Amino acid sequence: MAELERRFWDRVGMYVTRDFAEEWIEKMAESSSTGGKHLDEDIEEYIVSMPPTSVELRNELNDLFEAPFEKVDFPKDIKAILYADKMERNRVAKLKELKAEGHTLEEAKEIFQKELDIGVAEILGVEVGSLAVGLGVAPDEDSGADVQDDRN
Repeated sequence: MAELERRFWDRVGMYVTRDFAEEWIEKMAESSSTGGKHLDEDIEEYIVSMPPTSVELRNELNDLFEAPFEKVDFPKDIKAILYADKMERNRVAKLKELKAEGHTLEEAKEIFQKELDIGVAEILGVEVGSLAVGLGVAPDEDSGADVQDDRN
């Protein structure tokens, strides 16, 4: 794709074409007319925030495409997402390769998961095991879910 046709839009964390961005703006306008709350750590309170309007997003998009193309070094979190996505797209082939090397299916899945964990941890600069990666499910002890214990 020609550099003139795409720009890195920090709001979505990726390079976009104008057409893609316009579609994204339309979907945002349809699905998120109400705001939400986020924690302002400076004052330790939840603040009501409203999503940007489609007019604000289009102005941002116009500014983005009026500026010359700039190659962007992806932030670590985006690099980790891209790495994990690539690993997942190659998951079946990797598992078959490991099985062909003599590993059981369970061993192959464990090896794959370890490679995924190590790769993501290296990209993010954290210790392996400090993050829950893979299959979209965090271990219970790391889930951060607000679980109410009715036993007390």
